[in-house]
This record gives sequence, structure tokens and C-alpha cells, in this order.
Amino acid sequence: MKTTAQIKQQQAKELIAVIKYAGSQVKLARACGVSRQVVNEWVKVGRISEFGATTIDRVTDGYFRREEMRPDVVVWRYEL
Repeated sequence: MKTTAQIKQQQAKELIAVIKYAGSQVKLARACGVSRQVVNEWVKVGRISEFGATTIDRVTDGYFRREEMRPDVVVWRYEL
């Protein structure tokens, strides 16, 4: 079982990878249908929202899995 620190580190690492994959925070925001400020908030807190993780999973056809981006979520409120 991962510690809280390990989960936070994984979330931050996944966020960086997703932004790099998209090309920029702006491009990621466009792909997810959210504002740049939303993505900026993800960066600020160091993790993607549950909704954002589900959206990214969907738009990347599972290349980035929401379970990897948010290992702390046990029950997902949003459908893929």
C-alpha cells in the first residue's frame, strides 16, 4: 500500500506527463474543454481533479488512465 507522500508524488508526476503530452497547459485545457485557469489550479495543488482525470482518460483513449492519475479515488463519480 502506498503512503500519502507516494500518492502525492505519483499525482504530480502524472500531471507533468499529461501536460508534456498535450504540449502545454493551454493545449491540455482545450483538449479537456476546461479553462487554462482550471489546469493552472491542478498544477497549483499538484494533482488533477477527478473530473479532469476522467476526461483525460477519455480524450487520450486510455493512454493516461484515471486510476494512475488519481490513485486516491476509490469510487468514481464520472463515467468514462
